[in-house]
Amino acid sequence: MNYSVKFYPEKRKDIDFNVPVMLSVTYSRQRMFYYTGLRCDVKQWDTQESRLKRNQITLNDQTTLEFNAELTKITKAVNDLFKVYEIRDVLPSPAELRENLKSKLGKGAVRETEKIDFFSRFDQYIKDAPLSAERKRHLKTILKKVKAFNPNTSYESLDVQYLTDFHNHLLNVKLNSRNTAISDIKGLRAFYGHSNKHGWTVNYPFKSFSIDTESFGDPVFITVEERDKLYSADIQNEILSQVRDIFVFQCFIGCRVGDLLKLKKSNMMGHCIEYIASKTRDDKPRIARVPLSEKAKAILAKYDLPAGELLPFLSSHQYNINLKLLFKSVGLTRMVTIADPNTRQTVQKSIADIASSHMARRVFIGNLHRKGVKNEIIASMSGHVENSKAFSRYYNINQEDQHNAIKLIE
Repeated sequence: MNYSVKFYPEKRKDIDFNVPVMLSVTYSRQRMFYYTGLRCDVKQWDTQESRLKRNQITLNDQTTLEFNAELTKITKAVNDLFKVYEIRDVLPSPAELRENLKSKLGKGAVRETEKIDFFSRFDQYIKDAPLSAERKRHLKTILKKVKAFNPNTSYESLDVQYLTDFHNHLLNVKLNSRNTAISDIKGLRAFYGHSNKHGWTVNYPFKSFSIDTESFGDPVFITVEERDKLYSADIQNEILSQVRDIFVFQCFIGCRVGDLLKLKKSNMMGHCIEYIASKTRDDKPRIARVPLSEKAKAILAKYDLPAGELLPFLSSHQYNINLKLLFKSVGLTRMVTIADPNTRQTVQKSIADIASSHMARRVFIGNLHRKGVKNEIIASMSGHVENSKAFSRYYNINQEDQHNAIKLIE
Protein backbone atom coordinates (compact mmCIF):
# COMPACT_ATOMS: atom_id res chain seq x y z
CA MET A 1 0.00 0.00 0.00
CA ASN A 2 1.44 3.37 -1.00
CA TYR A 3 1.47 6.07 1.65
CA SER A 4 3.34 9.26 2.48
CA VAL A 5 4.31 10.78 5.82
CA LYS A 6 4.66 14.52 6.31
CA PHE A 7 5.23 16.71 9.36
CA TYR A 8 4.39 20.42 9.39
CA PRO A 9 3.82 23.28 11.87
CA GLU A 10 0.10 24.05 11.89
CA LYS A 11 -0.64 27.44 10.35
CA ARG A 12 -2.41 29.92 12.58
CA LYS A 13 -3.66 33.45 12.16
CA ASP A 14 -0.95 35.94 13.14
CA ILE A 15 0.79 33.28 15.27
CA ASP A 16 4.15 31.86 14.21
CA PHE A 17 5.67 30.88 17.55
CA ASN A 18 5.19 27.76 19.70
CA VAL A 19 2.73 26.25 17.21
CA PRO A 20 1.81 22.54 17.23
CA VAL A 21 3.60 20.20 14.84
CA MET A 22 1.14 17.96 12.99
CA LEU A 23 1.58 14.65 11.20
CA SER A 24 -0.22 14.03 7.92
CA VAL A 25 -0.40 10.50 6.51
CA THR A 26 -1.84 10.22 3.01
CA TYR A 27 -2.89 6.84 1.63
CA SER A 28 -5.53 5.40 -0.72
CA ARG A 29 -7.12 8.84 -1.27
CA GLN A 30 -7.47 9.28 2.48
CA ARG A 31 -5.64 11.48 4.93
CA MET A 32 -5.07 11.14 8.65
CA PHE A 33 -4.01 14.07 10.83
CA TYR A 34 -2.28 13.53 14.14
CA TYR A 35 -0.92 15.96 16.73
CA THR A 36 2.63 14.87 17.53
CA GLY A 37 2.73 16.54 20.94
CA LEU A 38 5.65 18.69 19.72
CA ARG A 39 5.77 22.44 19.28
CA CYS A 40 8.18 24.88 17.67
CA ASP A 41 8.42 28.32 16.10
CA VAL A 42 7.62 28.44 12.39
CA LYS A 43 11.00 30.02 11.66
CA GLN A 44 12.71 26.98 13.25
CA TRP A 45 11.13 24.59 10.75
CA ASP A 46 12.90 23.22 7.68
CA THR A 47 10.13 22.86 5.09
CA GLN A 48 12.27 20.93 2.62
CA GLU A 49 13.40 18.32 5.15
CA SER A 50 10.14 18.30 7.12
CA ARG A 51 12.24 18.54 10.27
CA LEU A 52 13.49 21.09 12.79
CA LYS A 53 16.45 23.09 11.53
CA ARG A 54 19.92 22.51 12.92
CA ASN A 55 21.07 24.02 16.23
CA GLN A 56 17.59 24.96 17.49
CA ILE A 57 16.17 25.00 21.03
CA THR A 58 12.37 24.95 21.39
CA LEU A 59 10.39 26.64 24.16
CA ASN A 60 10.16 23.21 25.78
CA ASP A 61 13.99 23.15 25.90
CA GLN A 62 14.22 20.40 23.30
CA THR A 63 17.29 20.39 21.09
CA THR A 64 17.08 19.72 17.38
CA LEU A 65 18.48 16.23 17.98
CA GLU A 66 15.84 15.40 20.60
CA PHE A 67 13.02 16.94 18.61
CA ASN A 68 13.81 15.17 15.36
CA ALA A 69 14.32 11.89 17.21
CA GLU A 70 10.66 12.11 18.26
CA LEU A 71 9.64 12.63 14.64
CA THR A 72 11.72 9.63 13.58
CA LYS A 73 10.06 7.53 16.28
CA ILE A 74 6.61 8.51 14.99
CA THR A 75 7.62 7.83 11.38
CA LYS A 76 8.88 4.36 12.34
CA ALA A 77 5.61 3.63 14.14
CA VAL A 78 3.64 4.58 11.00
CA ASN A 79 5.89 2.40 8.85
CA ASP A 80 5.44 -0.57 11.20
CA LEU A 81 1.67 -0.17 11.14
CA PHE A 82 1.49 -0.13 7.37
CA LYS A 83 3.62 -3.28 7.19
CA VAL A 84 1.01 -4.97 9.38
CA TYR A 85 -1.86 -3.58 7.30
CA GLU A 86 -0.21 -4.92 4.14
CA ILE A 87 0.31 -8.38 5.59
CA ARG A 88 -3.28 -8.50 6.83
CA ASP A 89 -4.60 -6.89 3.64
CA VAL A 90 -6.39 -4.23 5.71
CA LEU A 91 -7.28 -0.67 4.71
CA PRO A 92 -7.73 1.30 7.94
CA SER A 93 -9.95 4.34 8.22
CA PRO A 94 -8.19 7.56 9.31
CA ALA A 95 -9.75 7.16 12.77
CA GLU A 96 -8.49 3.56 13.07
CA LEU A 97 -5.01 4.55 11.91
CA ARG A 98 -4.95 7.35 14.46
CA GLU A 99 -5.99 5.05 17.32
CA ASN A 100 -3.49 2.38 16.23
CA LEU A 101 -0.73 4.97 16.12
CA LYS A 102 -1.64 6.18 19.62
CA SER A 103 -1.41 2.62 20.93
CA LYS A 104 1.85 2.01 19.07
CA LEU A 105 3.37 5.10 20.68
CA GLY A 106 2.04 4.16 24.11
CA LYS A 107 -0.56 6.92 24.20
CA GLY A 108 -3.66 4.80 23.80
CA ALA A 109 -4.36 3.97 27.43
CA VAL A 110 -5.26 7.33 28.88
CA ARG A 111 -6.76 7.35 32.33
CA GLU A 112 -10.30 8.71 32.56
CA THR A 113 -9.16 11.60 34.74
CA GLU A 114 -6.65 12.63 32.07
CA LYS A 115 -9.12 12.85 29.19
CA ILE A 116 -9.76 16.33 27.89
CA ASP A 117 -13.50 16.96 28.03
CA PHE A 118 -15.80 18.45 25.39
CA PHE A 119 -15.78 22.00 26.79
CA SER A 120 -12.00 22.09 27.21
CA ARG A 121 -11.63 21.04 23.59
CA PHE A 122 -14.08 23.74 22.54
CA ASP A 123 -12.00 26.28 24.47
CA GLN A 124 -8.88 24.98 22.77
CA TYR A 125 -10.55 25.24 19.37
CA ILE A 126 -11.53 28.87 20.00
CA LYS A 127 -8.02 29.69 21.17
CA ASP A 128 -6.03 27.87 18.49
CA ALA A 129 -8.13 27.95 15.31
CA PRO A 130 -7.08 30.55 12.71
CA LEU A 131 -10.29 32.59 12.96
CA SER A 132 -11.10 36.28 13.14
CA ALA A 133 -11.72 37.92 16.51
CA GLU A 134 -15.37 38.42 15.53
CA ARG A 135 -15.76 34.72 14.75
CA LYS A 136 -14.10 33.73 18.04
CA ARG A 137 -16.49 35.96 19.99
CA HIS A 138 -19.39 34.18 18.32
CA LEU A 139 -17.94 30.77 19.21
CA LYS A 140 -17.54 31.83 22.85
CA THR A 141 -21.24 32.72 22.84
CA ILE A 142 -22.12 29.30 21.40
CA LEU A 143 -20.02 27.61 24.08
CA LYS A 144 -21.91 29.48 26.82
CA LYS A 145 -25.25 28.46 25.31
CA VAL A 146 -24.25 24.79 25.13
CA LYS A 147 -23.03 24.84 28.76
CA ALA A 148 -26.29 26.42 29.89
CA PHE A 149 -28.34 23.91 27.88
CA ASN A 150 -26.50 20.84 29.19
CA PRO A 151 -23.41 21.17 31.41
CA ASN A 152 -22.74 17.44 30.96
CA THR A 153 -22.44 17.62 27.18
CA SER A 154 -19.83 15.27 25.70
CA TYR A 155 -18.74 14.31 22.20
CA GLU A 156 -20.75 11.10 22.50
CA SER A 157 -23.93 12.61 23.95
CA LEU A 158 -24.21 15.27 21.27
CA ASP A 159 -26.21 13.31 18.72
CA VAL A 160 -29.03 14.14 16.28
CA GLN A 161 -31.63 14.24 19.05
CA TYR A 162 -29.41 16.55 21.10
CA LEU A 163 -29.05 18.90 18.11
CA THR A 164 -32.82 18.89 17.56
CA ASP A 165 -33.49 19.69 21.22
CA PHE A 166 -30.77 22.35 21.33
CA HIS A 167 -32.14 24.02 18.19
CA ASN A 168 -35.64 24.10 19.68
CA HIS A 169 -34.21 25.44 22.95
CA LEU A 170 -32.55 28.34 21.13
CA LEU A 171 -35.79 29.21 19.35
CA ASN A 172 -38.42 28.61 22.02
CA VAL A 173 -36.63 29.15 25.33
CA LYS A 174 -33.84 31.62 24.54
CA LEU A 175 -36.06 33.26 21.89
CA ASN A 176 -33.18 33.58 19.45
CA SER A 177 -34.02 34.35 15.84
CA ARG A 178 -34.00 31.52 13.31
CA ASN A 179 -30.88 32.94 11.69
CA THR A 180 -29.11 33.09 15.04
CA ALA A 181 -30.06 29.49 15.85
CA ILE A 182 -28.87 28.33 12.43
CA SER A 183 -25.59 30.22 12.83
CA ASP A 184 -25.02 28.65 16.28
CA ILE A 185 -25.61 25.14 14.94
CA LYS A 186 -23.18 25.84 12.10
CA GLY A 187 -20.61 26.93 14.68
CA LEU A 188 -21.00 23.58 16.44
CA ARG A 189 -20.59 21.79 13.13
CA ALA A 190 -17.33 23.64 12.46
CA PHE A 191 -16.05 22.61 15.91
CA TYR A 192 -16.84 18.95 15.17
CA GLY A 193 -15.06 19.18 11.83
CA HIS A 194 -11.98 20.52 13.61
CA SER A 195 -12.28 17.82 16.29
CA ASN A 196 -12.47 15.06 13.69
CA LYS A 197 -9.47 16.45 11.85
CA HIS A 198 -7.36 16.47 15.01
CA GLY A 199 -8.51 13.09 16.27
CA TRP A 200 -10.39 14.36 19.32
CA THR A 201 -13.47 12.36 18.37
CA VAL A 202 -14.80 10.14 15.59
CA ASN A 203 -18.39 11.17 16.31
CA TYR A 204 -19.98 13.44 13.68
CA PRO A 205 -23.75 13.82 14.23
CA PHE A 206 -24.15 16.35 11.41
CA LYS A 207 -24.16 13.63 8.76
CA SER A 208 -27.79 12.94 9.72
CA PHE A 209 -28.83 16.42 10.82
CA SER A 210 -30.17 18.93 8.31
CA ILE A 211 -29.31 22.59 8.92
CA ASP A 212 -31.60 25.17 7.36
CA THR A 213 -30.25 28.01 5.27
CA GLU A 214 -30.31 31.46 6.81
CA SER A 215 -32.77 33.80 5.13
CA PHE A 216 -32.57 37.56 4.97
CA GLY A 217 -35.13 40.13 3.97
CA ASP A 218 -34.43 43.03 1.66
CA PRO A 219 -31.90 45.40 3.24
CA VAL A 220 -33.52 48.46 4.81
CA PHE A 221 -31.54 51.68 4.98
CA ILE A 222 -31.92 55.43 4.94
CA THR A 223 -31.64 57.44 1.75
CA VAL A 224 -28.88 59.91 0.89
CA GLU A 225 -31.32 62.72 1.75
CA GLU A 226 -32.02 61.20 5.19
CA ARG A 227 -28.30 60.72 5.76
CA ASP A 228 -27.73 64.41 4.99
CA LYS A 229 -30.57 65.33 7.35
CA LEU A 230 -28.63 63.57 10.09
CA TYR A 231 -25.39 65.25 9.00
CA SER A 232 -26.92 68.76 9.15
CA ALA A 233 -29.02 68.32 12.31
CA ASP A 234 -28.32 70.59 15.28
CA ILE A 235 -27.91 68.07 18.11
CA GLN A 236 -27.34 69.51 21.56
CA ASN A 237 -26.73 66.22 23.36
CA GLU A 238 -22.97 65.61 23.19
CA ILE A 239 -23.21 61.81 23.17
CA LEU A 240 -25.84 61.73 20.43
CA SER A 241 -23.85 64.29 18.45
CA GLN A 242 -20.81 61.99 18.54
CA VAL A 243 -22.98 59.00 17.62
CA ARG A 244 -24.29 60.99 14.66
CA ASP A 245 -20.73 61.73 13.50
CA ILE A 246 -19.69 58.09 13.82
CA PHE A 247 -22.75 56.79 11.97
CA VAL A 248 -22.62 59.31 9.14
CA PHE A 249 -18.88 58.74 8.71
CA GLN A 250 -19.57 55.00 8.56
CA CYS A 251 -22.21 55.70 5.89
CA PHE A 252 -19.47 57.36 3.82
CA ILE A 253 -16.93 54.50 4.04
CA GLY A 254 -19.22 51.46 4.35
CA CYS A 255 -17.07 49.34 6.66
CA ARG A 256 -18.28 46.86 9.26
CA VAL A 257 -18.47 48.23 12.80
CA GLY A 258 -15.69 45.86 13.92
CA ASP A 259 -13.36 47.45 11.36
CA LEU A 260 -14.64 50.93 12.17
CA LEU A 261 -13.66 50.56 15.84
CA LYS A 262 -10.07 49.75 14.85
CA LEU A 263 -9.44 52.57 12.39
CA LYS A 264 -6.59 54.92 13.30
CA LYS A 265 -5.05 57.97 11.72
CA SER A 266 -2.47 55.56 10.30
CA ASN A 267 -5.25 54.19 8.06
CA MET A 268 -5.36 57.56 6.31
CA MET A 269 -3.56 57.33 2.97
CA GLY A 270 -3.74 60.78 1.43
CA HIS A 271 -7.43 61.48 0.89
CA CYS A 272 -8.42 57.83 1.36
CA ILE A 273 -9.04 55.31 4.13
CA GLU A 274 -7.33 51.94 3.71
CA TYR A 275 -7.80 48.84 5.88
CA ILE A 276 -7.94 45.05 5.61
CA ALA A 277 -11.56 43.92 5.84
CA SER A 278 -11.88 41.72 8.94
CA LYS A 279 -13.80 38.86 7.31
CA THR A 280 -11.09 38.42 4.68
CA ARG A 281 -8.04 38.46 6.94
CA ASP A 282 -7.74 34.70 7.28
CA ASP A 283 -8.30 33.79 3.63
CA LYS A 284 -7.08 36.02 0.81
CA PRO A 285 -6.86 39.32 2.75
CA ARG A 286 -8.62 42.10 0.88
CA ILE A 287 -7.60 45.74 1.23
CA ALA A 288 -10.57 48.07 1.18
CA ARG A 289 -9.73 51.55 -0.12
CA VAL A 290 -12.31 54.33 0.14
CA PRO A 291 -11.82 57.93 -1.06
CA LEU A 292 -13.08 60.35 1.57
CA SER A 293 -15.86 62.76 0.66
CA GLU A 294 -15.71 66.35 1.84
CA LYS A 295 -18.39 65.65 4.45
CA ALA A 296 -16.41 62.70 5.79
CA LYS A 297 -13.31 64.88 6.03
CA ALA A 298 -15.30 67.56 7.85
CA ILE A 299 -16.42 65.00 10.45
CA LEU A 300 -12.84 63.82 11.07
CA ALA A 301 -11.64 67.42 11.39
CA LYS A 302 -13.77 67.81 14.54
CA TYR A 303 -11.64 65.34 16.49
CA ASP A 304 -8.01 65.15 17.54
CA LEU A 305 -7.77 62.18 19.88
CA PRO A 306 -4.54 61.37 21.77
CA ALA A 307 -4.22 57.68 20.89
CA GLY A 308 -4.61 58.22 17.16
CA GLU A 309 -8.24 57.11 16.91
CA LEU A 310 -10.29 58.67 14.15
CA LEU A 311 -13.46 59.10 16.21
CA PRO A 312 -14.55 58.80 19.87
CA PHE A 313 -15.97 55.30 19.60
CA LEU A 314 -18.37 53.71 22.06
CA SER A 315 -18.90 50.00 22.50
CA SER A 316 -20.83 48.51 19.57
CA HIS A 317 -23.68 47.62 21.95
CA GLN A 318 -24.02 51.18 23.28
CA TYR A 319 -23.60 52.52 19.76
CA ASN A 320 -26.67 50.60 18.58
CA ILE A 321 -28.76 51.72 21.57
CA ASN A 322 -27.91 55.38 21.01
CA LEU A 323 -28.54 55.16 17.26
CA LYS A 324 -32.20 54.43 17.89
CA LEU A 325 -32.41 57.48 20.18
CA LEU A 326 -30.59 59.56 17.58
CA PHE A 327 -32.98 58.65 14.76
CA LYS A 328 -36.00 59.51 16.90
CA SER A 329 -34.48 62.80 18.05
CA VAL A 330 -34.11 64.07 14.46
CA GLY A 331 -37.43 62.70 13.23
CA LEU A 332 -36.21 59.75 11.15
CA THR A 333 -39.18 57.55 11.97
CA ARG A 334 -40.78 56.55 8.65
CA MET A 335 -42.42 53.14 8.62
CA VAL A 336 -40.68 50.32 6.76
CA THR A 337 -41.57 46.71 5.99
CA ILE A 338 -39.22 44.03 7.32
CA ALA A 339 -39.28 40.28 7.86
CA ASP A 340 -39.79 39.25 11.49
CA PRO A 341 -36.57 37.42 12.52
CA ASN A 342 -38.54 34.60 14.17
CA THR A 343 -41.69 34.09 12.11
CA ARG A 344 -40.33 35.43 8.77
CA GLN A 345 -43.70 37.20 8.39
CA THR A 346 -43.64 40.79 7.15
CA VAL A 347 -44.18 43.47 9.78
CA GLN A 348 -44.10 47.27 9.76
CA LYS A 349 -41.76 49.15 12.07
CA SER A 350 -40.30 52.60 12.43
CA ILE A 351 -36.90 52.79 10.83
CA ALA A 352 -35.68 54.28 14.11
CA ASP A 353 -36.49 51.01 15.89
CA ILE A 354 -34.27 48.98 13.57
CA ALA A 355 -31.40 51.46 13.30
CA SER A 356 -28.06 49.74 13.87
CA SER A 357 -24.39 50.02 13.02
CA HIS A 358 -24.85 47.64 10.11
CA MET A 359 -27.43 49.97 8.57
CA ALA A 360 -24.61 52.41 7.84
CA ARG A 361 -22.94 49.73 5.70
CA ARG A 362 -26.25 49.22 3.88
CA VAL A 363 -26.55 52.98 3.31
CA PHE A 364 -23.15 52.96 1.61
CA ILE A 365 -23.72 49.85 -0.52
CA GLY A 366 -27.43 50.31 -1.22
CA ASN A 367 -27.27 53.90 -2.36
CA LEU A 368 -24.22 53.27 -4.56
CA HIS A 369 -26.06 50.31 -6.07
CA ARG A 370 -29.11 52.46 -6.80
CA LYS A 371 -26.88 54.97 -8.55
CA GLY A 372 -25.76 52.22 -10.92
CA VAL A 373 -22.22 51.76 -9.59
CA LYS A 374 -20.76 48.39 -10.58
CA ASN A 375 -20.55 45.73 -7.88
CA GLU A 376 -16.81 45.35 -8.43
CA ILE A 377 -16.25 49.02 -7.62
CA ILE A 378 -18.48 48.86 -4.54
CA ALA A 379 -16.72 45.68 -3.35
CA SER A 380 -13.30 47.32 -3.70
CA MET A 381 -14.44 49.87 -1.12
CA SER A 382 -16.71 47.75 1.11
CA GLY A 383 -14.29 44.84 1.45
CA HIS A 384 -16.65 42.19 0.09
CA VAL A 385 -14.98 39.11 -1.34
CA GLU A 386 -15.32 38.20 -4.99
CA ASN A 387 -18.74 36.82 -5.99
CA SER A 388 -20.19 37.77 -2.62
CA LYS A 389 -23.81 36.73 -2.17
CA ALA A 390 -24.43 39.84 -0.08
CA PHE A 391 -24.92 41.99 -3.16
CA SER A 392 -27.87 39.92 -4.36
CA ARG A 393 -29.92 41.38 -1.51
CA TYR A 394 -29.67 44.80 -3.15
CA TYR A 395 -31.07 43.62 -6.48
CA ASN A 396 -34.72 43.92 -5.43
CA ILE A 397 -35.96 47.06 -7.10
CA ASN A 398 -37.93 49.68 -5.20
CA GLN A 399 -41.27 51.08 -6.40
CA GLU A 400 -39.68 54.26 -7.74
CA ASP A 401 -37.45 52.18 -10.01
CA GLN A 402 -40.50 50.27 -11.24
CA HIS A 403 -42.48 53.45 -12.04
CA ASN A 404 -39.50 54.93 -13.88
CA ALA A 405 -39.15 51.74 -15.92
CA ILE A 406 -42.81 51.82 -17.00
CA LYS A 407 -42.47 55.46 -18.08
CA LEU A 408 -39.83 54.35 -20.58
CA ILE A 409 -42.43 52.33 -22.51
CA GLU A 410 -45.47 54.59 -22.18
